[in-house]
Amino acid sequence: MTDTRKRTAGYAVLVVAAGLNLRHPITSVASTLDAVTRHYGLGPPGVAVLSGLPVAMLAAGAVLAPALERWWGVERTLLGLAALLTLSVALRPASLTALFVGTVVAGLAMAGLSVLVPQMIREHLGGRIGWWSGVFSTSFGVSAAVGAGLTIPLVHLTGSLSLALALWALPACALTAMAASVVIGGTPHRRAASAPAPSCARPTLLLGQVTAFFGAQAFVFFAVTGWLTSIYVDRGVPPMQAASLLALASIAGLPGSLGVSVVAARVRRQHWIIVAVSTGTVIGLVGVVWAPAVLAPLFVVTLGFCQGATFGLAMALIVLKADPSRPVAPFSAFAQGVGFALAALGPVLVGLVRWAGLSWAYAGSILIAVVVCQAIAGWTAGRSVVPTTSLPQPMEQPS
Repeated sequence: MTDTRKRTAGYAVLVVAAGLNLRHPITSVASTLDAVTRHYGLGPPGVAVLSGLPVAMLAAGAVLAPALERWWGVERTLLGLAALLTLSVALRPASLTALFVGTVVAGLAMAGLSVLVPQMIREHLGGRIGWWSGVFSTSFGVSAAVGAGLTIPLVHLTGSLSLALALWALPACALTAMAASVVIGGTPHRRAASAPAPSCARPTLLLGQVTAFFGAQAFVFFAVTGWLTSIYVDRGVPPMQAASLLALASIAGLPGSLGVSVVAARVRRQHWIIVAVSTGTVIGLVGVVWAPAVLAPLFVVTLGFCQGATFGLAMALIVLKADPSRPVAPFSAFAQGVGFALAALGPVLVGLVRWAGLSWAYAGSILIAVVVCQAIAGWTAGRSVVPTTSLPQPMEQPS
């Protein structure tokens, strides 16, 4: 294998490894939320804040990532963020204070990784943007599913909630090692000093549309991720079975995320795809909130598939709609930063609905209204066509 092919293979592995670490720090806590509440003595306001805190930090970290990248380069920044993620996940179960501090730091690190990987895809894997964007977003779903599905079994296996949560530092440690191998294995990519990248993207109508779409889908995703288990527990489903439904939703999102991302990159306009998956999301939400619990697997799979597809579209739109003559990171930072700031309201708002003693129907109605906004924003963004003549030429793909 030539040096170029080895470097390309290294970037491909790093894309997958990064994605595999960008959801389990959230779903591992979400799937054990009742146990976490009891173990750390949290009240309803604390639970609501803990559910929304990771998403708020995703917003803050997304804004900081381009500045770090300009100072250190993409690869070294990824390495630093991976190390930070490892440390925060390992230490956060130690105490109540560590839980909140670790959640803040982990959210910042995850945000930086999710902003910079799309730029790495376009710079080093640009010949197959749709494929690698889909792989990246699909690996998010794998991370979410594994975190949701394995944490409770780990608690039973180890006999300790704290140890089970701390074990999720191991995949982050593997990511750190992979990022280090890419940095050590060659000269990290840097832009020429004579043409520095802007710290933020220039506001445009298209950027606003992509941002609104990203924010709306993330609002619904994190609200569902944070509270799906609790919804079904309140409806009489045993906690372990309810946690498995969250894992099922994440697994169902995998084919949607990968397949739709590839299709989106092959067509000039994506608006009909966006409307279709948004409609499916509404159907899934209606079933989760109002349908008999015996039908939970059917509607959870529908919701998970469509949410996975929607997230894949959101990540693909960032790469496809960014100005091809400029770095992706500023566009990605704005869309994800503002989008995650909006999304942070999702789990908090649903938590407050529960705290107020209102039925889940109120929360479901709010989420359906947000999906309608998602469809409108996605329709307008998907109809826009960005010239692609300036995108990087295809590079050799790993054998």
